[in-house]
Amino acid sequence: MVKLESDLYILAWQRVKQLTNRELLCFICSKDALVRDLIIREFHLRPSREVFEIAVALIHDKRAQARESGYLILGQLGSPNRPFRDDSMPLIMLGLESERSVSVQCAIACAIGHLEPPQSFHTKIIDGFLRYLDSNRKSLQLAIAFAVARLSTSDQLDRLLEKLLSSGDPDVKEWVEIGLEAIQSREN
Repeated sequence: MVKLESDLYILAWQRVKQLTNRELLCFICSKDALVRDLIIREFHLRPSREVFEIAVALIHDKRAQARESGYLILGQLGSPNRPFRDDSMPLIMLGLESERSVSVQCAIACAIGHLEPPQSFHTKIIDGFLRYLDSNRKSLQLAIAFAVARLSTSDQLDRLLEKLLSSGDPDVKEWVEIGLEAIQSREN
């Protein structure tokens, strides 16, 4: 069955590549997570001002699913070069401070983990992540643990890691360990 599903994914992705940005946008809030994933991935591969503006409009939408998609697009738009990182970071930081939906908070954490934020943002990012962890949601803990790899060592990061590890979840622990290895590799 997995083979069939992967074949369907490949076929769907081939079709998605043929759609215009406007056509893709029609599917961004699909109830089918696979469809949303395909659309977001396709937007990642179209690093243009138009797609950036689409993502910005999405993060201001009333629907949490649209905001989630917008942040996920911003986090990897134009990978691996990410030409809109400097434009995206202030918007992501505003979302970090104000977003209440846990699924959107997860998308914000993932976007931060993909964007490699400049060090000047690290203190505010960690403050936001510490607030997010009050929800005790595993999905949010995992997203934050993923993002840890892009931060720099500090006493504040130590507090964040301690809070993440206090959940006792082995998956969260594994991502924290991966993040710490990435930090040590980058800083040494």
